[in-house]
Amino acid sequence: GTLMEITTDISLKGTAWNTAIEKLSDIFKTRPNYMIYMLSLSIGIMYDKREEKLPIADGEEIRSVPRNVIRNNDNGKLDFMFQAAILSTTTEQFSEEERLDLAFGEKTDFKKIEFLTQFANFGVTKLIEYIGDTPIESMENIKNFFALTVEGRNLEIDALPDDILLGDEI
Repeated sequence: GTLMEITTDISLKGTAWNTAIEKLSDIFKTRPNYMIYMLSLSIGIMYDKREEKLPIADGEEIRSVPRNVIRNNDNGKLDFMFQAAILSTTTEQFSEEERLDLAFGEKTDFKKIEFLTQFANFGVTKLIEYIGDTPIESMENIKNFFALTVEGRNLEIDALPDDILLGDEI
């Protein structure tokens, strides 16, 4: 079973979400909203950046990830991502004990999906920077972006001074 109770659809509110879904759905033919959310979430956690709200035009459609899609496909991935995010984020000033309790404790009122969606909101703003003129080009751009990041050559992340990265360990 999953620790995270998914009781509502996840709202993907903002022009960036609409752009990502319109331009990248060809790549993620099955469950595009879910796949794009998970990808954006990974990016947001990787950068450790959150956006509470994204700009959206009046009358613009609000997309969502249906709760049944999450329930059927998640297999604990969101719990794992929440644990990774809450244990490592510098966007919240929790104590070590509070982090561990939120990550592994039983019951909590902490709005986990809301918290994760703020990372995804940031992530989708990065993701759309890699949209090309064709789905193939977009796929190539996204693949290269992840490859650079995994290899530690994404300067936006790695340009942090060592003392920030190492924290108190110096």
